[in-house]
Amino acid sequence: MKEVLREHEYARYTIERYTGCEAQDFQSHILLTNFNKYVECFSNKTGATIHDANFHTVHVPEINCTLINFGIGSPQAALVMHCIAFLDNIKSVVMLGMCGGIDDVLKIGDFVIPAACIRAEGSSRHYLPPEFPAIPTFAINKFCFKTVRDMGLSPRSGLFYTTDRRMWEFDDDFVDYLRNHRIMGIDMELATIYAIAYAYEVPTGSIMLVSDMPLQRRGIKSKDSQEDVFTRYMDLHIDMAIRTVEAFNRKWDEVERTLNSEW
Repeated sequence: MKEVLREHEYARYTIERYTGCEAQDFQSHILLTNFNKYVECFSNKTGATIHDANFHTVHVPEINCTLINFGIGSPQAALVMHCIAFLDNIKSVVMLGMCGGIDDVLKIGDFVIPAACIRAEGSSRHYLPPEFPAIPTFAINKFCFKTVRDMGLSPRSGLFYTTDRRMWEFDDDFVDYLRNHRIMGIDMELATIYAIAYAYEVPTGSIMLVSDMPLQRRGIKSKDSQEDVFTRYMDLHIDMAIRTVEAFNRKWDEVERTLNSEW
């Protein structure tokens, strides 16, 4: 008779299957991204090997960090977060994503630490009731803020809208909704990541890069403009992530004290 898998076993088997890595290979601090270029940049900076599977993964034991490219969209984000939640040594998750800037105070190349997300993506409904907000963990975001500031930049913060819809830029009613509700940025994964992190008590934050300003004239992302964003800002974004993880390693007691008051 087949053995019945429990949830934690199935989650670990799944992350192993999607990454081609053993569960014990995953480090305590997880970086998430949507881009193989980020995986390559991180590998080059750390000298660590890329594990090439459905999810491209890099483990760096020297800084107790793993980076995973899980792809695009809320179902993929839900899958990776659900699995991560059952890793034995998980301490933090930081999403390194790109977003569309909605508020005109932003410009391409700005870094944003979202304060909360509107849950319009669908996947998070399987983890939290609809009235629950999707919010990051303050103890993690505080360190993300400090890292960006210590690098001489001024991070923004505000409300994000997470959607499972593409080509929304041509829907005038939806564009008006975004403009009229003081939404700062739009993405396709953050609300899912925050909701599952809350459901499973995984300390989670994010550092988002504004890659386009889709509501401005000629502001929608193109193939050429995307490559320009990688060239100009990816290296800096990865450096922010590494510095944030290094700060976690040095000051995890401080993070835990804040977590205790938050949770």
